[in-house]
Amino acid sequence: MKHDTIHQQRFLRPSARGFTLLEMVIVLALIGMAMGGAIAMFIVTSSERQLKSAAADLELLSKKARSIAMVQQRPYAITFFENSARMSPLAEAGYTDEELEARLEMEQEMLDGGMAAPKFPPVRETLMIDQFALSVRRWGAVNFVPMLRNDPQVWRFDPNGICEPMSVRIDYEDGWMEMDFHPLSAGIRDSSMEARR
Repeated sequence: MKHDTIHQQRFLRPSARGFTLLEMVIVLALIGMAMGGAIAMFIVTSSERQLKSAAADLELLSKKARSIAMVQQRPYAITFFENSARMSPLAEAGYTDEELEARLEMEQEMLDGGMAAPKFPPVRETLMIDQFALSVRRWGAVNFVPMLRNDPQVWRFDPNGICEPMSVRIDYEDGWMEMDFHPLSAGIRDSSMEARR
């Protein structure tokens, strides 16, 4: 009987066993590796995030141009300048800022003079790309053409939902990204990137 009591006491007593030094070292090493990987990923992908953000903004602008062209049933365009991309009706493609301002003033004067407002007013939107350098490659071309101040490139979007096949390259101080846009959806079909930091 005494033997049963001792046996029961041994199993009822809480375990005083803790973690071994080896278990603690392994856990600390795993936590250190996870933190090191997270910090390295944050540092490494800083320029990658910048490039992907600029690419997403450009893709959004291209999809807007395609959608608006289909809704308004008139061609739209994105004009690439040195540090910006501007969406507007195709008739305004390639205008400098001064020429576009003069056109807007003329439209306002015509509306003030009693001319009927158009059924769909033109949609204009500018995407500023200050810290990046843009270059484009048209369908069938081999090399990318950098944007120059006096030579803007125009990307056309037709009312039937088709856009001109286009590739755009965004150069950043710590990397680059090339995107091929699909002519039926105006979305990014394929991309390649190099981010050095």
